[in-house]
Amino acid sequence: MPKCPECNANVGKSDAACKSCGAELGELAPPPPPRPPSSASQYGIIIGVIVVVAALLIFISGAMGSKKCPECKGKGTWICVVCKGQTPKCVTCKGSGSDPQTFSTCATCGGKGTAQVCYNCKGTWKKACPKCGGSGTVNE
Repeated sequence: MPKCPECNANVGKSDAACKSCGAELGELAPPPPPRPPSSASQYGIIIGVIVVVAALLIFISGAMGSKKCPECKGKGTWICVVCKGQTPKCVTCKGSGSDPQTFSTCATCGGKGTAQVCYNCKGTWKKACPKCGGSGTVNE
């Protein structure tokens, strides 16, 4: 609110004279024009817009054209279907401990029914899914 130059009282914008002291106010000077934004704030706005646009692009590209990998069910890892990470069964006797052809103790496992290493995964029972490369998603 404008002030009277004589008594420093509040006056209206359209008042011709001060109501307190009666001093003529004349025409008040218009307020100064707003300052343009500094280059630092302009750079801040530009960088903020770029970050928001990049985040939106990443979000949209992740949501479009990809679905859960059917091979690993979206987990990104492949577990051996033969041993499932457990002690593997003997290939010859299939875990029974006896040879089905000779009806005697299995010579491969010595009657234990287990093998040292799984024949399918060679001991690396958990690895990145070969279909999705470990991401858990595949493109349509």
